[in-house]
Amino acid sequence: MEFQEFSKKAIKRIDKQLDLLLAEWRKEVEKIDKKLLPLVDKFIVSCSGGKRIRGVLVVLGYEIAKGQNNSDVIPANAGIQLNKSRSELDPRLRGDDRKQNEEIYKIAAAYEILHSAVLVHDDVIDQSPKRRGQPSLYRAIGRGHYGISQAISLGDAGFFLAMKIISEAKFSSERKIPALELFSKVMLDTALGEILDLEKADPLVVAKLKTAYYTISGPLQLGAALGGGGQKIVRDFRVFGEGLGVAFQIKDDLLDGETDFWGGAEKAKNKAEKYIDQAMKILPEITKDSNMSKLLEQMAEWLVKRNK
Repeated sequence: MEFQEFSKKAIKRIDKQLDLLLAEWRKEVEKIDKKLLPLVDKFIVSCSGGKRIRGVLVVLGYEIAKGQNNSDVIPANAGIQLNKSRSELDPRLRGDDRKQNEEIYKIAAAYEILHSAVLVHDDVIDQSPKRRGQPSLYRAIGRGHYGISQAISLGDAGFFLAMKIISEAKFSSERKIPALELFSKVMLDTALGEILDLEKADPLVVAKLKTAYYTISGPLQLGAALGGGGQKIVRDFRVFGEGLGVAFQIKDDLLDGETDFWGGAEKAKNKAEKYIDQAMKILPEITKDSNMSKLLEQMAEWLVKRNK
């Protein structure tokens, strides 16, 4: 299967789960106070559109990990240690994995909710008037302090909603707890990256925190943890995602004509190639499955050669 085909099929299922999850949340909100609905509806609209690349990578990480027989443990710096091997896990995970296969699309949708929430806050910080072809959420709500305040609060709600969805997913605690820890670390790293970005810090550090870990490593690691992946694949995805994520950010900057902090366009291209090489070197360690390896290679090529 080609990556574009894999991505298209995954996005269809992610969007289906996203619609269901947001509709369910809306019903819960309505029970609290109907006055919340106009604002919540605006946030739900802000979740539409986008490439869904993060959600797709959650699914890809899961598919790669579940096809491997992992009995090692996820280390403390990448999620809590697992005390049981793959064969000792919840019986649901030893037999028919169909429920988990469906649940992973809920997790992917949760990551996309997180992404939408991050963009809501980004637009406030950057004072961006539009997002995904429509007014940014704080503008859609209303200009001034009120619109900004409600947008920040809705973004916060999006973070917690994503966490809630993951915590309620039908995976064993042996998989879900380290996955939640990985997810929390992604959220924290992203916030710290934004702070450093505003401080005009080292662009490489910012790119790793705001782009590499958040866009590439985090989704792949989250999917791998829920697919039963052990410490090796989680660690390898971190290295792979760091290299590819930095190259992804440099590509964005090249497209936007913002390369001064990389030393100009030519140096930016050279740096991107260096980090792509870093990612490709670890690829044979991630999977021996030629089909999965091909998907990762094609995904990497698409990310760094895209025109928008």
